Amino acid sequence: MNAHLMLRTIQIILIVGLIGSLNPALVWADSGLRAPIEVRASTFGYPTGTHPLAAHYPKPSVALQNGDQISFTVDIPQAGEYTLAIDAVVPEEVMFLPPEALVQIDGHAEHWRLIFPLFYQDTADTFPVDRYSNETLIPQTRLTRWSQVFLRDVSFSQPYPTVISLPAGQQRFRLLIHEAPVVIGSIYLIPATRYPGYIEYQRERQATATTGVLIELEAEKPSYKNDTAIRPISRQNLEVTPYDPYRSRLNVIGGESWDQSGTTVYYEFIVPQDGWYNVTLRAIQDYKNNFTVYRRILIDDRVLFAELNAVPFNYDPVWRNYTLGGETPYQIYLTRGSHVLGIEATTAPYHDSIQRVRVGLRAIADIAFEIKRLTGNQIDIYKEWEIADYIPDIRERLLTLANQLRADQQTLLAVNQTPASPEVLAYQMAIDNLMILAQDPNRIPVRISRLSEGAGSAAQLLGSILPSLQSQPLAIDKIYIHSPDIIPPEPTISVGAIAFDWMQRFIASFRSDPYQSAGATPDELEVWVNRPQQYVNLLQQLTDKYFTPQTGIKVKFSIMPNESKLVLACAAGTQPDIALGVSTNIPYELATRNALYDLRQFPDFDRFIRIYAPGSLLSYIIDQSVYAIPETQDFWVTYYRKDVLERLGLPVPQTWDEVLEILPELQRYGMNYNTALSSGSGLKGYLVTAPYLLNHGASLYTQEGLSGLGTDEAIRAIRFMAESFTMYGMPLTTSSFYESFRSGELPIGISNFETYLKLLTAAPEIDGLWDIALYPATVLPDGRQLRYATGSAQAAIMFANTDKATEGWTFLKWWMSTETQVMFQQELIMNYGLEYLWNPANLEAFRFTPIPSAHRDIILQQWQWLQEPVKLPGSYMQERELSNVWNRIVFDGANPRAAIDNAVTVINREIVRKMIEFGYIRNGERVRTFTIPTIDLVKEWMDNAQ
Repeated sequence: MNAHLMLRTIQIILIVGLIGSLNPALVWADSGLRAPIEVRASTFGYPTGTHPLAAHYPKPSVALQNGDQISFTVDIPQAGEYTLAIDAVVPEEVMFLPPEALVQIDGHAEHWRLIFPLFYQDTADTFPVDRYSNETLIPQTRLTRWSQVFLRDVSFSQPYPTVISLPAGQQRFRLLIHEAPVVIGSIYLIPATRYPGYIEYQRERQATATTGVLIELEAEKPSYKNDTAIRPISRQNLEVTPYDPYRSRLNVIGGESWDQSGTTVYYEFIVPQDGWYNVTLRAIQDYKNNFTVYRRILIDDRVLFAELNAVPFNYDPVWRNYTLGGETPYQIYLTRGSHVLGIEATTAPYHDSIQRVRVGLRAIADIAFEIKRLTGNQIDIYKEWEIADYIPDIRERLLTLANQLRADQQTLLAVNQTPASPEVLAYQMAIDNLMILAQDPNRIPVRISRLSEGAGSAAQLLGSILPSLQSQPLAIDKIYIHSPDIIPPEPTISVGAIAFDWMQRFIASFRSDPYQSAGATPDELEVWVNRPQQYVNLLQQLTDKYFTPQTGIKVKFSIMPNESKLVLACAAGTQPDIALGVSTNIPYELATRNALYDLRQFPDFDRFIRIYAPGSLLSYIIDQSVYAIPETQDFWVTYYRKDVLERLGLPVPQTWDEVLEILPELQRYGMNYNTALSSGSGLKGYLVTAPYLLNHGASLYTQEGLSGLGTDEAIRAIRFMAESFTMYGMPLTTSSFYESFRSGELPIGISNFETYLKLLTAAPEIDGLWDIALYPATVLPDGRQLRYATGSAQAAIMFANTDKATEGWTFLKWWMSTETQVMFQQELIMNYGLEYLWNPANLEAFRFTPIPSAHRDIILQQWQWLQEPVKLPGSYMQERELSNVWNRIVFDGANPRAAIDNAVTVINREIVRKMIEFGYIRNGERVRTFTIPTIDLVKEWMDNAQ
């Protein structure tokens, strides 16, 4: 039997036993406390035992789908505080987005979110190596593990499970399942209590110390974990094992990939006899200067005593052995046989500070809102205000907030023992700002930048503290479970070994990076990839594992040196066969120089492109030929802060007319609406300007290929583009919509995938407070509503002089297939976490993206309106002149029609010149015709494909 399959079988056996051992009735009865109340799944009104996973649970269980709801009544014998726990397992088909339950109690206004954990494990026992002998990550798979899930805060920062106060008598509970299916067993209401102290824990157990036992575990190989972001990493350090000066060895786990509260790694081990044991971790925290991070230690899914609920690891640039308990090690009682050690990142010691920072941010937002409502957001340094007459308690509110922050600062100082940490300094600067404002509240309107706006404001400083407190990075090399008489080996290295290692690494530095070096053997398909090494590594692995065995085609991947030099590579004859990750503006430039292969020459091309939005191909088409296929795809949608709009009583606008209706109310409070034109450089490219023309019913070009900007529809579109800023006051420039959105300065606006990923993974303070909607529609005089938007991201191309065209097309079809794109996305997230979310242009593959289903539906609906600007000879001049026209109208006050007429003359002159250069016009006569691509043309290709 495969070793890993055997391990998994053992795990299932252990898990069944573990559920029995964790029966709260047993645990709490042994502790002399009131026994919990158990509600069996047979009372939920659903058929029991229907799911295959029910066989691994000794009691009745029910399988629930997204949208299912269960309700049950509990007779509470005594009023008090209770915690809720559920025996549950998530089916294997749920990969990344965990199911949730909304817990409600009749008669209680409050409700709670319970997140069911997902578990993952390695599919092999050893790290695979790539073709250059460097170790790579082991592919992960879901582990279907029954566990007891406690109701906790969704940020997993509280030191104990959520406490619910219940009166005596009957209480009706409701659980609504959403996001994904889950199988649940019994539900328990457990009287709340705190963990016992270490002294009490030791006193309750009579045991003798073990002798001569030393169990060593390599931390980079956990038995399983609950987050794919936690991964093995390579540390080039003699103090860790295994180590190789020439090749990459994945020898520790964690670091910055293991910094979020609630993320846990688990290690199974077997002890030979009953008795007391010590636990030692070889670890390093050299990621955050002057900062202490914490880990919660679990044995068989339980925190045995309070001291294990938050074990500190101070900043230290040296690898050290940390024995739990320090100089007086904790003795942990273990029975003979198998156990599971869990190590969980936790922000519990910082929980109160995190909560007060959030409260402080809301308090600052409330004060700023009241000030702006009072002043109408009119800042005049010569105007005097008697703020205290209108907000009598403003000084007390500022001082109270400053005092709360000062108390948090002192708590942080006590923990970290240094005044030099960035967090402490940020606290001090925020406190200073608030104290200055409190001294003279009447000056707040002209000092609003100290309160809530811009860099250095109290709000910005507190916003920077929050993610820092929530980040808990730690790297672990080894884990020792040992007898008290055993001292684990210390990571000490001799001076001679250090010198020899330095010499080896110096010699190795002269070797070229194989992924950076171009060139392939004659029997290999050469592919350049314009992405970081993690992507290239994974792509090479998947290709070697699946594509080459299936097709016999060998592929060599290299990191693209610089995509702007592809033209030079073609001129020098050093270009590859295929290039991936190419910016969307490059294929046309290469194709007009006859450097790219026409992919429509392949007979199955028209059938293959059905996986794409038709509008995504337009910028790659010349006449009836296609020279690239989309690889990744962007989207432009409306982002909005639910909390801010609710406070202002404003709806989410669906059209530009509705946007203009809410603008005065936003601007009254110093807020605004962000447009795509507000971001970026001075040159406004087609990416942000073309949607205005398309949505006003204008065509970018005439049928002859000349500029279409002179039409009435185009003039209306350009006038609206300019008036959005000159008449309606939308922000001309936004340095970072993401930051302004987080602070509430721009609570609504248009942005793209980059903003979505940041909000999803790096904005915990507004989790649940934001949402997305469709791009606002333009309502035409005939009643039509158009909401076209661009979506260019990255493309794949094949070079014209390849001698492996058939092999290259076979590879491209495999790479962009739904199966491969889903597999690549899953492996990326499995290996590196949700921060590496992949946005495939393949619409079928995007449906498997692990984001909330409501967001996925919005994005897919918006992609129905995706339309890329077509490219024609000289089109770069129209793109540039359209930007110039906007600048002249907005900044110089030019007449729109006059500015457009001048631009059209310049554009058409350049278009004609390029047509002559490319042989479309000769001696003033058109000698070649070309087709201006449209969405309808692409749809026709798809529909007529065999």
